Amino acid sequence: MASIKLDLHVHTTYSRDSLITPEDAVKIAIKKGLTGLAICDHGTLKSYRILKRKQYKNFLIIPGVEIETHIGEVMGIFIEEEIKTKDNNFFTIVNKIKDNNGLVVVPHPFDFLRSNHLKMNLLNDEIINKYIDGIEIMNSRIIVKSCIKKAKKFNEKYQLFETGGSDAHTPNEIGNAFTLLPEVADLSLESIRKNLLNKKSISAGKLSNPLVHGITVLNKIKKGLYF
Repeated sequence: MASIKLDLHVHTTYSRDSLITPEDAVKIAIKKGLTGLAICDHGTLKSYRILKRKQYKNFLIIPGVEIETHIGEVMGIFIEEEIKTKDNNFFTIVNKIKDNNGLVVVPHPFDFLRSNHLKMNLLNDEIINKYIDGIEIMNSRIIVKSCIKKAKKFNEKYQLFETGGSDAHTPNEIGNAFTLLPEVADLSLESIRKNLLNKKSISAGKLSNPLVHGITVLNKIKKGLYF
């Protein structure tokens, strides 16, 4: 099979701060030439379950979730069971992701403009090598480009698999950043997972207009998420 193009970080209305319905996420992704996407809503797999039932042809829906730990956010991809715990300790969360056959990915690393970025300085080599599988080099919602350079430099040392994701909360953002996978055997979760673990992925794409953050803030205020 030829190389495929995936957006491995998309939010839907089940994240509450997103304006994208699950169905629209797929429609837009297909229109933009993507082969699949990972729904990584905040703490829920509801959107993934809705889309899974639709059984799209030649388009892959990858289950994922973004969770805030006590030292910042992580993503778990390929998990099909929700992580339910009142303990947001980093080790509790990443262990639960791995117990659910998931892979742990660091989203928007080094993005100092977001207080919820994972505090990489609190993780030593042993922790990173044991618990972290991938790193999101290109996240379209990053504003300061030096954050991307830091992520690349970090990965030169740790050699994690790299991903690209739009972190889309509005429709037009989908596909702005993406993950390229060359020589994928077939369009299945297992094949994508294997390709990532073999370090075959390439993070690519562009940054979104910074004004998308303003849209998200207005949406949160409208929904009362700040109060």
